[in-house]
Amino acid sequence: MASRSVVQIRYCCISCGEIILVSHQTEAESYTALVRSILRALDSTKDQKLAYPVDRFQVHALIENGIAYTCVTYITNKYYLPFVFLETVKKKFLEVPSLLTRAVTASENEFDRDFCPVLAQVVYVYNSGHGDRLSQIRTQVEDVKQVMLDNVEKVIERGERLDDLLSKTEDLESHSSVFRQGARDVRVRMRCKNIKMWLVIGGLLTVVLTPAVLLACGVIHL
Repeated sequence: MASRSVVQIRYCCISCGEIILVSHQTEAESYTALVRSILRALDSTKDQKLAYPVDRFQVHALIENGIAYTCVTYITNKYYLPFVFLETVKKKFLEVPSLLTRAVTASENEFDRDFCPVLAQVVYVYNSGHGDRLSQIRTQVEDVKQVMLDNVEKVIERGERLDDLLSKTEDLESHSSVFRQGARDVRVRMRCKNIKMWLVIGGLLTVVLTPAVLLACGVIHL
């Protein structure tokens, strides 16, 4: 028996409703009846991930857009690995658009010739222990992606702060321009007032001094 430290895919299949389109198993024991009983209980119209323990086995199902990707493993504490496997199977299946188009009207095992070799290769990779390493790589990629997203958010936030600073600078420049214009207007008004004041003073002096000058010059006599 294979080591339980490596999650072993005993059986896997892709189905539409209760119709098993393609399947692959790694040992003589048949799991078709077990999987079919699980498929009957599933709501294939709802996207979901499910795991059913049955005796010493566990049936994992990934349902998306009416297609169920299912595998059977020994019960394991590495719950994530069977779903990593099923995600890989789904990705491979969707890489052939014609299969998805034909799935609704396809008959039992119709895709065995088209897709069974691909399914067998994916099973081999995971049963060789590469599934865990692939999962770790995927996790690292997701971590890097999250860091990049965080950095993008920080850049956007920094950009918003710069925009706010530029807006405040523009407001200050606008207020400064208004202030300068106001100061010029005040200076002009003050200059006009000064001119008017000196004209008034000049007029008063003319009125007061003219008679005195005329008297002094003897032009007029009291």
